[in-house]
Amino acid sequence: MAVRGRQQPGRTGVFPADKPLRATVMLKPGDYVRGLYEELVNDMGISGAEVLREALAELHKRETRRKVRQSAKADPNRVEELPKAG
Repeated sequence: MAVRGRQQPGRTGVFPADKPLRATVMLKPGDYVRGLYEELVNDMGISGAEVLREALAELHKRETRRKVRQSAKADPNRVEELPKAG
């Protein structure tokens, strides 16, 4: 059995642009994230699929910010311009 969370060689990473993707997530009774999932579905009043879509978008934002910080640390001479006011 594969380790949870690890990308499986040959099974992931290839996403045909013209085909829909189906992500299957098994949330077993007693799993910590199952409680989070149920709470979000009930509190937000949206479908479980929409909860997962929003979670993916937030995770993507977090990873993008992490990559920016990491690249800034790697190149300390890089000067980032701030947007001009007005």
